[in-house]
Amino acid sequence: MGASTLPLLMALKRRGYIPNGSAVVEIGAQQLDETFVAATDDIAATGRFFGITSPPPSFVWNGPRSDTNVLAGAPLAREFWTWLGFNYASIDIDGSPGSIPLDLNYDEVPTELIGKYDVVTNFGTTEHVANQLQSFKIAHDLATPGGLMLHVLPSSGGLNHGLVSYNPKFFWMLGRSNGYKIAFMTMGQSERDSGLPQNLLEFLALYEPNAADDFAAFRMPVTSIVVALQKVFDAPFVAPLDVPTGTTTEHLSLRERYWSVLKPDLSFQARERDLLARIREVHNREQSLAAKETDIERRKRDVYEREQYMAAHEWTAHMLFAPNRAMHKLRRWLHARAPRWLVAAKRKMFGTAAAKSDGKRSGGT
Repeated sequence: MGASTLPLLMALKRRGYIPNGSAVVEIGAQQLDETFVAATDDIAATGRFFGITSPPPSFVWNGPRSDTNVLAGAPLAREFWTWLGFNYASIDIDGSPGSIPLDLNYDEVPTELIGKYDVVTNFGTTEHVANQLQSFKIAHDLATPGGLMLHVLPSSGGLNHGLVSYNPKFFWMLGRSNGYKIAFMTMGQSERDSGLPQNLLEFLALYEPNAADDFAAFRMPVTSIVVALQKVFDAPFVAPLDVPTGTTTEHLSLRERYWSVLKPDLSFQARERDLLARIREVHNREQSLAAKETDIERRKRDVYEREQYMAAHEWTAHMLFAPNRAMHKLRRWLHARAPRWLVAAKRKMFGTAAAKSDGKRSGGT
């Protein structure tokens, strides 16, 4: 496990792919190489990203160095993961402390471990396994829905390293078959271009006597591929199939086996399209309801403003006409209590109209 893993973990954490308190399982118990141990600043930064306040472990070599094995005695990655707050486990058959002994060629994941891990790492392990189908099925089964599968694997060069190498198309087809979301992908290249290894030249010389001369100038880049896949659906593993999208077949058994590819209407892509259509439908409905609520609020404001307007005008009218009404009541009250001689004098002074008016008022009284 090299220093390049640290920026990747920080990027995935920043994007929300790795929750706090996650469980990690390594496919192949990893060791930390010299580049990782030397990256003290990046290690400290990664700790801060994960909310760790304690200093990192010392990561010291625990055995003698070897010219043939650069990781001999190197510290285990377990120390790093547990310091970051992960619940740690590993799959290995080499007797690493606490490892789960699974044969990646044949074994199935124990029931109690299915869907248990938020992060599954494959940092240079599956290229050493002949049964690629079973290896990637194990990674799939270990991951929880929403969990990540991190692969750092050889792509070219290193012709006597492992049994297989990988290209981006393998992961595109793997993701299509299982509905994975590609959270991250990049390629890496070594600073050196490798020639053919000596043991391969010696082997080729058995069949091509001039192999040493013919391949003396042979060079090829040593590259790797880094992929982070998110397991979106809780569905059984489906092997990748190298056929164009939309391919169908009349063979029922193949349609059932590769249903996510050969049944376009049931594929994960179709599920995603249906999900996006439902999301758009819900969004449109929410927008419509929001518009209606806005209209209702506007109408409420209009009613409130109208009521305020009416109340203000009623008060103004009251204040304008209240003195007139009060004066009229006062006149009627005085007339009702006036002595007869005053009423007669009024009639004599104002004439018949006044008399009629007084009569009406008297009759009203």
